[in-house]
Parts: sequence; structure tokens; C-alpha cells
Amino acid sequence: MLDGYSLRKYDWKDWTLMIITSSLVLQVVVTLVLSLYGPFIFNRFFNTPFTIEMLDLIPVYGTIYGTIISLPLTLWIIYKRKIPLFNRKQLTKNQSFILRGLSKEDWKFLLFYIPSSYTVYVLGENLLINLLGPSDPVNQIAVESMFEYVPVWQMFLMIVIVAPIAEELLFRGMLLFSGDQREATWLRVCISSLAFGFVHTPTDLLSIYTYVGMGLIFSYAAKHTQTVEASIVYHFLNNLLGFIVILAL
Repeated sequence: MLDGYSLRKYDWKDWTLMIITSSLVLQVVVTLVLSLYGPFIFNRFFNTPFTIEMLDLIPVYGTIYGTIISLPLTLWIIYKRKIPLFNRKQLTKNQSFILRGLSKEDWKFLLFYIPSSYTVYVLGENLLINLLGPSDPVNQIAVESMFEYVPVWQMFLMIVIVAPIAEELLFRGMLLFSGDQREATWLRVCISSLAFGFVHTPTDLLSIYTYVGMGLIFSYAAKHTQTVEASIVYHFLNNLLGFIVILAL
């Protein structure tokens, strides 16, 4: 998988399996399973009595475990189907730097692009806050509330490790690249950014800017370098910063 598979168009089986194993679907599936079989699962596998209070936490557990489970399943599908998502430029070990699939030139671009684009993004966000007033996105509120019930290490695993990889493979890897073409089109950049933004349930103009804008800067990182790895790195750093800020509050 790290050597890179031959570029080809994604067929309907690729799309179906990638969607089924995505965190979006598995969060719902795990939540439904816990709703139906919660007492049995907790008593049998965790040796923990299932209480009435735990019913309110089922969506939290569904989100956490659905997201975490999605990554190994997604990677397995990529491996079995030989979907050309990783190392699309098929760089050798000698051509790669630090991370397989990214060259030294890619890293030079990211070292400039990430801080500069993030600065512009934050300035735009602050401008909207001054014009429209502050807003608390539903997705952000939900994530912050999970810290009250979920161990920090599980939150770190979900937010910083799993989410950047799983989401980028779907929104950048599948939506941005057509499979057999190395470079993404601007139309696909727009589609990928909008899909990523609206999946995060924005409720007002500020939250639309927050998530669609985030999807846009991730998408351009992938488009410019012709890699999913670049957007994963950017997404990882963004979520790591957010995770640290939440812990510091």
C-alpha cells in the first residue's frame, strides 16, 4: 500500500465499501447497536452494569467507537481493493521524505502553506465574528462535551489520529481525485470542500465558513502536492492544535 497502487478510476464497489466503512456511517451503526444491545454488551464485554444514566451517553460512545473502528476497516478496504489513495505519485523510499508519498518539495510547500493559509483563515474567521458576532458550532460543542465522559486518550485517538486520516481518505482521496488522474480539478476541490463542510453540520454563516473553509485549505494542500498525505498532515496539525486548546480551557 505504501508503494502506491496503479492509478485507476474508482468503481461503485470502491465507493460503496469506503462509504460503509466511513466514520459517518459507523457512528450511526455503533449508536444503534448500543441502543439495542447496550445492557448485554456492557455486562458481557466490559463487566459493567448498564444504568439508566448511560442511555444519555450512547450517542457519545457511538461517535467515539464508530470513528475509531472506521480507520482499520477503511485501511483494510483500501488494501483489499487496491484503491490508489496512498502515495499516488508512487514515490520510492529515496524520493520520499519523512512520510512515504511526500517529497522534500512537498514538505517545503507545506512549511510555507500551512502557517500562511491558516493565518488567512483565522483572520477571515475573526472578521466574520466582528461582523456577525460569536457563534458556537454544534459540532464543536458536541466534541467539547465528550471530554466530560470520555478518557483523554480516547479523545486524542479519535480527534488527532483517526479523524484526520479517515476523513481525508474519504473527502480528499475519494472526492478530490478521480482515481486515474493525478491532479484534482477545481470543481472537485469545491465539491470536496462543500461536502466536508456540511457533514460537520454548520448552523449559521460563521460555522459554514469554519468548516467549508477548513475543507478548502485541506483540499488545496492535496491538489497542489497531488497527495492525500499532505491534507492528512494539515488536518492532523489543525486537530492537534484544537485538542490542546480544549485541554487548556
